[in-house]
Amino acid sequence: MSKLMRLAAPLFAGLMALGLSQPASAGMGDRPGDFDYYALVLSWSPSFCLSGGGSHEGEAQCSTVRPYAFVLHGLWPQFDKGWPESCATGGDPTSVPPDLAKSMLDVMPSEKLVQHEFEKHGTCSGLDMGAYLLMARRLFTSINVPPQYANLSSQLQVPLNQFRNDLLSANRQFTPAMLSVNCDKNGRLVEVHFCYSKEGQPQNCGRNEVQAKECRQDLISMPPVRGKVPGAGAAAAATAATAAAGAAASNGSSGSFGNDQPAANDPNADQNAANDNTPDTGVYTRHRHRHHKHHHNNYFSN
Repeated sequence: MSKLMRLAAPLFAGLMALGLSQPASAGMGDRPGDFDYYALVLSWSPSFCLSGGGSHEGEAQCSTVRPYAFVLHGLWPQFDKGWPESCATGGDPTSVPPDLAKSMLDVMPSEKLVQHEFEKHGTCSGLDMGAYLLMARRLFTSINVPPQYANLSSQLQVPLNQFRNDLLSANRQFTPAMLSVNCDKNGRLVEVHFCYSKEGQPQNCGRNEVQAKECRQDLISMPPVRGKVPGAGAAAAATAATAAAGAAASNGSSGSFGNDQPAANDPNADQNAANDNTPDTGVYTRHRHRHHKHHHNNYFSN
């Protein structure tokens, strides 16, 4: 081996190792509709608000205007390992019209997040814009949140296995291999992934959602929601529950999420709940999202 080749060998090996360590991912010829399954990602908004050293305090979901709890982060096409993103659409528009984006604010926290999620993930679904957002809404609103985890007024600690089992008991269409719970290094709940086929039927998750890698803690914590259901006392709670049921029914849903929380943590995102026209109909949630083993404090990285 020449001296030049000996000197170059370590550099070449390092580059190969770096390349092989990255999951199959975006920008390398990803094609719409070419993926293995969907991950429906639900974020716990209060955890997001506590992340980033207080940098999210100016965001609507982190105010006390509405009680944000579980929110729809996105519907992500996945490979068994890795994921496609930002697929070429062949000239089809990728800009979500304002009226369509606003129609998602009962389940997502901002118009900016709706736009981002369609551009990065929806373009790889093989569905047109309206069909993709409708599918994301339908799947999100079909999930039942156990009542003990809805609209928490104080911090809750729960064993990870119990939390998973409670979710499975409330959503019997799923098996343990069909969902994954993500927490941060301190055990704070970040998000939950439910896995679906391309047709929107529950199916086993791939290697992106291996539970042992998603949360390494035995006990997880759920910070309380920041806002309160409008009104006071049992009568107000009953009114909010009735409104949430009506909203779910109007969306063709049987789930128990009620309204969705904002999912954008960009301080410039247009997600001021006080100024939007979304009716307050129940528990809202939004939370920081961790995409495929990478923690991010900005929703717009995923």
